[in-house]
Amino acid sequence: MSLTVLRDADVRNILTKLSPPDISSLFSALESAFQSYSLGDEGKYQCHRQGITRPGGPTMLFMPATLSGGSSVKVVGVPPPQAPGSQAKAIVGATMIFDADGRATGVLNAAETTAFRTALGSILLYQHRERTESIVVFGAGKQALWHLRLALVLRSSDIRKVTIVNRSEQRSHDLIDSLRSMDKEAGISTTAKVTFSTLCGTLGSSTEYEGRLRDLIEDSDIIFCTTPSTEPVFPSAYLTSEVGRQKTRFISAIGSYKLDMQEIDPVFLRTVTTGGNFPLPGLYHPKHENAEKGGAIVVDSREACAIEAGELVKADISMENVLEVGELAHIRETGEQNEKDRLAGWLKSGMVVYKSVGMGIMDISISRAILKLASSRGVGERIDNF
Repeated sequence: MSLTVLRDADVRNILTKLSPPDISSLFSALESAFQSYSLGDEGKYQCHRQGITRPGGPTMLFMPATLSGGSSVKVVGVPPPQAPGSQAKAIVGATMIFDADGRATGVLNAAETTAFRTALGSILLYQHRERTESIVVFGAGKQALWHLRLALVLRSSDIRKVTIVNRSEQRSHDLIDSLRSMDKEAGISTTAKVTFSTLCGTLGSSTEYEGRLRDLIEDSDIIFCTTPSTEPVFPSAYLTSEVGRQKTRFISAIGSYKLDMQEIDPVFLRTVTTGGNFPLPGLYHPKHENAEKGGAIVVDSREACAIEAGELVKADISMENVLEVGELAHIRETGEQNEKDRLAGWLKSGMVVYKSVGMGIMDISISRAILKLASSRGVGERIDNF
């Protein structure tokens, strides 16, 4: 039995050169995994991740997963909080893939794949959007990089401007440089006609920052939140004001993964799900068509988000108003035509909010697909008779 080893550079090389058809194939793999989790038998076989933290050291997370045909385990080290103004340390780790008989078939550096698979979950829904002229991204790390990279590869002709909101101006410019370097490496041009800008600061830092941020949010079509923030990155009022209500948006929040973290204002989440006399535009719920009864929030896993998604827990969202991505995929494939049309219209131009804390099945499904791409492209080191 042979084992394929993919270093960080190998993984990055494969992902950087993905074409739209490649991404579509990865969408299929991820969507299939989500469906098997939400509607098949796979959910009962999954284990919750475990963590170990030593004083002054990283938090080591152990994330097992299984799908038909094999299993995986990812081990990553999450650095401890850094002092204000210091350089953030990157997450490091590895994912090992096993076949149905328990034999190891692949080992991948997990730094790039973790950020990529999380971003792919967001872009799986984003791909349906009609309007994507103005994108605002909170954060400037790998998660922000892959959200923007995938959006640009798929929709660069429809994207007019991208604004990066981050506490570090330099990291924001480094992110822009990385996107342009990826274009050169892949031999394509996704950034040439896009206007990039940055906004540096935090809520409460200055009235100028808050004024500019409000203008950006009100003008946005897409909002990617990719930070481990413990406070909302913008207040609900920016979206629920008279001006904010003039547009619907796609909002993805993937940075917070503990109960003391939150990126989206819980007040906004309650507004989405409760409806009321003045509901937000573009709400959707599969159980009713009345916006006054509220809409739904999309998640990767109800179970995981119920114990890890700080903003959902603080908002006290009923699980009846939470839909899993796998359930949406099932409706798109097997629902009545009227329901398919309602869902398609919402994904295209409604108010879509997606919250993800990450799942092991995302790691195994995408790691398998990356190993397959590596084999077809002759990338990585093959160890025979492992």
